[in-house]
Amino acid sequence: MSAIELPGAAGTIVSPRAGGVIPPRASASGPPQLPRIGRWNDNELILILEDRRESWIVYPPRSAYEFVRRPSRDTAIVELHSWMPLVEPQQHPVRPSDGCMLHGIECAARDAIQAAVDTGFDPFR
Repeated sequence: MSAIELPGAAGTIVSPRAGGVIPPRASASGPPQLPRIGRWNDNELILILEDRRESWIVYPPRSAYEFVRRPSRDTAIVELHSWMPLVEPQQHPVRPSDGCMLHGIECAARDAIQAAVDTGFDPFR
């Protein structure tokens, strides 16, 4: 499947596969916001949170990118990117049964996984 680039729409984001809407996400700095889909293909889903000035990249187990390293075959990698200068991206290995292998179920990567699922993107296939 080729990449699908979708601009943000007035208050909602429509899923290209499921015809659904990504629900608002709570933000510590203000009202809920909707992530915008930056790119969608078999290797990754990029979600953009402009109000929080960050991006989430979900690399599912099927991703063919050689630079993605995962501890097990069923692990999705969620990369949290701050848009602040000199802030390194944080990689979170997430398994469907355990959540984030570094921080557990309450990790910020949970919101990225849920947003991916809400779009119809399968983060664990």
